[in-house]
Amino acid sequence: DARNRRTNVRHLIDLTQKLETVARMHNDGDNPVVQEVSSGTVAAEAARQLREMADARGVEIRVLDPLPTLTIDVGRLELTFVNLLSNAIKYSDEAKSVRWVEIAGLENADGGCQIAVRDNGLGIPPDSVAKIFERFTRAHAQRDDAGHVGGLGLGLSIVEDCVGAMHGRIEVQSAEGVGTTFVLTLPCTPPGALKP
Repeated sequence: DARNRRTNVRHLIDLTQKLETVARMHNDGDNPVVQEVSSGTVAAEAARQLREMADARGVEIRVLDPLPTLTIDVGRLELTFVNLLSNAIKYSDEAKSVRWVEIAGLENADGGCQIAVRDNGLGIPPDSVAKIFERFTRAHAQRDDAGHVGGLGLGLSIVEDCVGAMHGRIEVQSAEGVGTTFVLTLPCTPPGALKP
């Protein structure tokens, strides 16, 4: 009973924090801090925050160099990485002896820099892929073997809001039993953009 109460309290705290995040992002008073930053530094900080969770589930977090330098809202980029990494950790495939999630730079796309967050987890059922960015949607909510995974279905909605606010876009590719890849396309830092 005490364990259930602790779990319920954690869920309520998580819900409160995520609802505050959603409200803050839609508040006109939100003042983003836009600066030039290595996305690798931001990814490493997100990985550091989730190290304990990853270790508990036996998931290796990899931040692969090189990652692009961006002129971006650092807080939203970090929140995006944290949500994508935590989902990958939560939905890791316990049947696999090696479990990982990685953040890697891709070849620059027309009009933006691309970053992939990919894992070798459970993957997303095909009928859920189109809905995963909707609020309160959980792709594995009905699966018995993923029933131990807590979640509110807000994380990917927050990610989509963050990416949109950073003038980027996000796409997903997934195969059940293989894993999932999220590709972020974000504005690159124009050469000398922040120099006097």
